[in-house]
Amino acid sequence: MAIPGRSNIAVDDSGDAWVRAFRCSACGTAAEVPTIACRKCHARGTMEEFRAGDSGKLVTWSIVHRSFPGIEVPFVSAIVRLDDGITIKGNLKGVDHDNLKADMPVRLVMDDAGGAKDKDGNPYVAYHFTAATADA
Repeated sequence: MAIPGRSNIAVDDSGDAWVRAFRCSACGTAAEVPTIACRKCHARGTMEEFRAGDSGKLVTWSIVHRSFPGIEVPFVSAIVRLDDGITIKGNLKGVDHDNLKADMPVRLVMDDAGGAKDKDGNPYVAYHFTAATADA
């Protein structure tokens, strides 16, 4: 059974994984984490969980050249605003660093967290981003 590699990931009994997000039923504002009150309209008890979509736009990024031993560098650490209103961080893979630009369309991809497993051998599930393609 796959295990969420981050607190904002949910995995159902079939192993299907997605990013958890929350939306205010009073005003529609989306949030990355559950809150007691909506950050926009301040209504209490209105935040309802939903399954975040998989498309968005690149907001900003950093090209990481030094990391922990065993982590291949350079890599792109990115902040992405998903089309449904939440903003999350993850690695952007498969894009030439010279082609990075703000508002570049990207796609969220669930993966096996680089092959990481817990002490019992259960795989973790995580996500990264790739450039969105016209046929996606």
